[in-house]
Amino acid sequence: MEDPLAHLPRELLHKDPLGYVARGAQALPKDLRGAWLLGVVSGFLWPEAPVPKDLSAFFRRSEGAWREAEEYFLETGLDFPVLVSQWAREALDPLLHRKKEPPWESLALAFHGGQKLGRYLRSQARG
Repeated sequence: MEDPLAHLPRELLHKDPLGYVARGAQALPKDLRGAWLLGVVSGFLWPEAPVPKDLSAFFRRSEGAWREAEEYFLETGLDFPVLVSQWAREALDPLLHRKKEPPWESLALAFHGGQKLGRYLRSQARG
């Protein structure tokens, strides 16, 4: 999978992390956006969490991320994980209604790429 962030200016990551994530997601095929966004929020909230093992696990993680992101917002005032988890839910929802799932390897790879970015953003938010 091509890096969806390769075309984005690196300074955008530091000036507007949310815009960076939004533009990165838009650069991905629709089938992979939700997995990538869920990876971003998962990496931010739970840096050590493994890649979900199947599509139903993606949806469970999405629900958990939403709840955890709300708690994080109430504790810190940082809305980044709330917004990204909402985008992930919206992007994953159409996959529920498809007859054929995207290839699992592609979803896992997209998640992993997002997770790396989420971990980095977490280190910046806490650093």
